[in-house]
Amino acid sequence: MKRLLPRLFLAMLLILRIPSGLVFGQPSHQSGVMFFKGSWNAALAEAKRQNKPIFLDVYTTWCPPCKRMDREAFPNPRIGASYNVHFINYRLDAELREGHEIAKRYAVASYPTALFIASDGRLIHRAVGYGGVNAMLAQVDHVLSMSPFKGTIAKGDRDYAKGRHEPAFLKKYIATRQLLNRPVNDVLDAYIDALTETERTSHEIVAFIAESLQSSDTRAFSYLLLYRSSHTHADRADEHLNAVVSDALDRAITNDFEQASLTNDAILLEKVIVNSNRKSTTDMPAIARTDAERQAAANNYRLRFYRQTKNVSYQALADSLSHQ
Repeated sequence: MKRLLPRLFLAMLLILRIPSGLVFGQPSHQSGVMFFKGSWNAALAEAKRQNKPIFLDVYTTWCPPCKRMDREAFPNPRIGASYNVHFINYRLDAELREGHEIAKRYAVASYPTALFIASDGRLIHRAVGYGGVNAMLAQVDHVLSMSPFKGTIAKGDRDYAKGRHEPAFLKKYIATRQLLNRPVNDVLDAYIDALTETERTSHEIVAFIAESLQSSDTRAFSYLLLYRSSHTHADRADEHLNAVVSDALDRAITNDFEQASLTNDAILLEKVIVNSNRKSTTDMPAIARTDAERQAAANNYRLRFYRQTKNVSYQALADSLSHQ
């Protein structure tokens, strides 16, 4: 049986070649621009935490160039690869309350307007209108060459954004981003994709991925679940690594729950619930939880979320649970 386990894990890892949304029931990862969710002040705080400038798209719902940018640019993987690495991306409707206040503060008079802002709120660069995908990519190089932003770019950002994905580079780049307290989710997934099938079963690499894991909404999380599932009856040599992997999975779930509560993100909360249940099946695979037990665990997450956010979508559930 022990000889079969590495082969089983290797076979299961082939699943990682398929997008996670198709295999594990999770939505596929966004390839375009990922916009920060939360208030403007929270976006500034996140920019300071990650030592990145902000790309702020100020738009209106009736603006034709804004709609064209939505359709052409923001879903574009080349734009996403560049903007997601270099900026905290944020959007504001200039006709809504906070958007109107921010647009007025930065003297926005036409739409769309792109504002590139330092983490202390200083406006560094402004670009009016939409000139196409290539113009937006060229704009990144122009903004990052400006002196206020030179110090915010981690070594390796440009190479990674341009598609450098060999494992040795990515491993060093992950460490660099961690030192700067930046998320590594996309890089860690790219690192797994770049590995050979043999490398993916290496204890050293499994440990590195576990130590680097930050979120359950990643292929890296699924990779570690597969490892743990295939090493349930592992020998003593694997016991320590199994514990490291288990702790990493728990940490990723906790990180996502805290992020969901901080940003009042109900979609992320429901992903946490699904991934927590996936993880629990690897804790005691011989003892499957009943539907009632899974529902109770899910409602516990939702109740905690409601207490922290007061999200009205969960008020009825919270009221019903409080009377039980």
